[in-house]
Amino acid sequence: MSSTRSCRRRSRPRPYSSRVIDATLVLVSYILASISFPYWIARAKGIDLRAYGSRKLGGSNLAKAVTPLHGVAGGVLDGAKGFAAVVLARALGLPVETQLLCGLAAIAGQMWPVFHQFDGGRANATTWGFQLAADFIAFFIGWIPVIVAAVLRITVRPRPKRLLPLANLLSYAVFPAVIWEQEGTTPTVLAGIAALVLIVLRRLTAGVGEDLATGAPLARVILNRTFFDRSELQERGMVPIT
Repeated sequence: MSSTRSCRRRSRPRPYSSRVIDATLVLVSYILASISFPYWIARAKGIDLRAYGSRKLGGSNLAKAVTPLHGVAGGVLDGAKGFAAVVLARALGLPVETQLLCGLAAIAGQMWPVFHQFDGGRANATTWGFQLAADFIAFFIGWIPVIVAAVLRITVRPRPKRLLPLANLLSYAVFPAVIWEQEGTTPTVLAGIAALVLIVLRRLTAGVGEDLATGAPLARVILNRTFFDRSELQERGMVPIT
């Protein structure tokens, strides 16, 4: 199934120079992914996403700050980060492990960008781009709950606001599970799990200091952030929900 399928036997040790090249490309993937396209698209329109709406550097906030079309463009460009990191590493003939590390580095760059004081977006689109390049079949299977949630959000009234973040999280978990069921433990499975961990970590830590300052119960803060990507300030209506 996996487009980055590899032999389960341990790879032969690679020359030191090759490992240096691998590490360099992983670092480059992180640095390039640190460029926030939604941020700069909004800035071109005279808007600072950090001071608008949910204050997130993502396509959803960009759509509300400018137009839905701009939001889609920002999301696609963010998704291209994860996709291109894997595909370019593959085109260079690098090992599967390096390809996946480049994709994970792109996700980390979107979340903790060096150009934005290490405070970036949630990397939803970037993670999906990574998954699409790593294993497109598992990606499309994982996207089923996202599609269902999106349809329900459009058709159901009152609109369910918690469903889509939960479906997103489920899609990240389904991706490695689908590959594992078919192939067992592979580098792509481990990378998929790592991406899920990064997603949860970013949800938990982004602006968490403001939540803790409210005195809200820690369990509620953790629950809302992990499953619904919702801060306490958003729960209280102090920050808009995207």
